[in-house]
Order: sequence, then C-alpha cells, then structure tokens
Amino acid sequence: MTNPRAVILRAAGVTCAAALMSGCAIFSPVQTDLPYVQADGLRLSIPGVEFRNLVVVVDKQGGEGVLVGQALNRGKTSVEATFGIENGATPQTLTIPPATGDGITAIPSTVDVGPVPAPPGAMVNVIVTTREAGRNVVLLPVLPPDGIYEGIKPS
Repeated sequence: MTNPRAVILRAAGVTCAAALMSGCAIFSPVQTDLPYVQADGLRLSIPGVEFRNLVVVVDKQGGEGVLVGQALNRGKTSVEATFGIENGATPQTLTIPPATGDGITAIPSTVDVGPVPAPPGAMVNVIVTTREAGRNVVLLPVLPPDGIYEGIKPS
C-alpha cells in the first residue's frame, strides 16, 4: 500500500513539471510574426513592376542560365525590363504587358541571362533595369534544373 501523502506529492510534482515545461514556448518567437519569403527565390519591388520568386536556373557553373520568376505589372502601360548577370553577357529585354501577373518564362520563351559565374547553390548578382526605376542589382539564388525547375533551359 502506498501512503496517501506520497500519492499527493507525486501528483503535485507531475503537475508542476508539466506547467513548467509548457511555459518554454513563451520565450520563443511566433514564426508568423516575422516576414519572410515562402519561396525559393527573392522579391524585387521597383516603380512600375514587382518581381516575385526570382531565381537563376543553371545546370553547372559557367553554363547558360535562365531567369525564372513572376512579373506583376499593375499599371496601365507596358514596362520594358532588361535582365543580365553582373559583368556577364548582353542583357535581355522583356516587355511586361499592363495588368499582368504572369511568370517571366511565360512571356517570351525564356529570359536567358548568359553564362552564370556561380554553381547551383550559390548566389549571383542580377541587374534589372527599367526606365522608371533605373538600374537595380539584386542577389539571387542559383538553382539546378530539378524539381519544379526541371526542363527549364535557355532558348
């Protein structure tokens, strides 16, 4: 037989331990309170157009890369945007129609950025130029043509 006092002490100990352990989350930040991009790529907001989920897809360092992402033009006129790797090949110009939110690869066949000086898994500077916003340099992730990017190749 167990002593009733011991049963009460054990129950009180378990209750206190549970209460102490459940309070650990009080000091942890709530993830939804912190802004973050829930995609592979990065965002670039400039006057006239907003780009989302921008990545460069290439199979190996030095290979021909393709810019992938979404272009949002909420304006009433087309926006001419030029894309290129910093110190790379001749930039490619893309016309983004008004009131559009298409993927960049859906507008022309692809947006070729030329040889990519970084391997998949690294980052590379891409220059985005528009008449409205001027020259903008954005550091983008370089990803291999796997998963959702499978089959994306320069034109």
